[in-house]
Amino acid sequence: MGRALKEDRIWNKGFTTVTISHSVFAVGVYMLIPTIPLFLKEIGAVESQVGVVVTAFYISAIFTRFGINAVLARIGKKRVVIAGLLLSGIIMSLYGFAESVAAVAVLRVIQGVGLGMASSTSATLVADFLPDSRRGQGVGYFTMGLVVSMTVAPVIALNLRETYGFMPMFLFASVTCLLSAVVMLFIKEPEIVKLEASGKTYDKGKTLQWRNLFDRRLIIPAVTVLLFGLSRSVDMNYISLFAEERKLEYLSLYFVVQTVTMFLIRLIVGQFADKKGRNWVLIPGGVAMLAVMVTLSFANTSAVMLLGAFFSGLGLGILAPNLQVWALSVIEPERRNVASSTFFNCMDIGSAIGASVMGLMAENFGYTAMFRTGACAALMYLIVYIAVGREKRQATAVK
Repeated sequence: MGRALKEDRIWNKGFTTVTISHSVFAVGVYMLIPTIPLFLKEIGAVESQVGVVVTAFYISAIFTRFGINAVLARIGKKRVVIAGLLLSGIIMSLYGFAESVAAVAVLRVIQGVGLGMASSTSATLVADFLPDSRRGQGVGYFTMGLVVSMTVAPVIALNLRETYGFMPMFLFASVTCLLSAVVMLFIKEPEIVKLEASGKTYDKGKTLQWRNLFDRRLIIPAVTVLLFGLSRSVDMNYISLFAEERKLEYLSLYFVVQTVTMFLIRLIVGQFADKKGRNWVLIPGGVAMLAVMVTLSFANTSAVMLLGAFFSGLGLGILAPNLQVWALSVIEPERRNVASSTFFNCMDIGSAIGASVMGLMAENFGYTAMFRTGACAALMYLIVYIAVGREKRQATAVK
């Protein structure tokens, strides 16, 4: 595909293949999100140590994306994704042999490198395969694959852990990464993405420049994504430990409710946002994330916890794809790798900060204080977006 997409078609071969590969990969990644904290507790870690390990994982992914983004044009996106998938699969198979918190931390750092290579690069490839007029809808479909993965992954992981132990669970997660690498072999990477209106091009011969790492037009989207990531990290990393401490049942159902809600809202939110504008979805999404934190701070029964899962599904389903599309919309299509890496890096920076801060809050002040601190992050997101983001989005959008 050496020319700009002219067809107004989303489900072309490239888009479909990358979506399938990344969704399979996400099963392995999301299997470990709720279970690594449980594994760490089993080998003697406290909440603050769990937070440090989670933070190390995200920081590793962040630095990897900056490094890969600088040389991506020379290496090629397909090769970067496949290498990241293979590395992730190898590391996941080794967790079961770790006997100390330090060993798990080292493995998480290396896995973060694999995640950093595979995640944002896959999202960039998807954007390359999508027509401009339907990018919001297409990214919504791409992230719906992640929703399906997020639905089945925790259920599979928790059941494998309870029935067979941690080792078979880690091996299953490893296999998903290797399968996703095989799927990626079937795409043909675009060599050049042209802008017909401007005549600009992006190709593998481009020299390395600082502008290939960041764009100042992404500052406001980056801040809002960071705050979203900080709030999102609370239930993502600590819901399993919270449920065990409070002796709440139906933990697996929490993830089902969360992700089914995400799936249903994403069926309509991308197309709606393309027609009405991001303001119509990014503000309600922030309100939903605020509702998650407030609800879980009062959760003393499984029913209240599941209500929090519903709000979490709404917030994640609305914000994740539309914040990504917002970042993609403010700079030129030939520089989508910059927008994509910025989105994922800021999400991970927020998640890394959240994991450490929230772990300390839970250990020293309890889970109620932790969730209310997360609510402050959601409230800050709303303030920043309403005060600055709406005007910036309209002023800087690149058609």
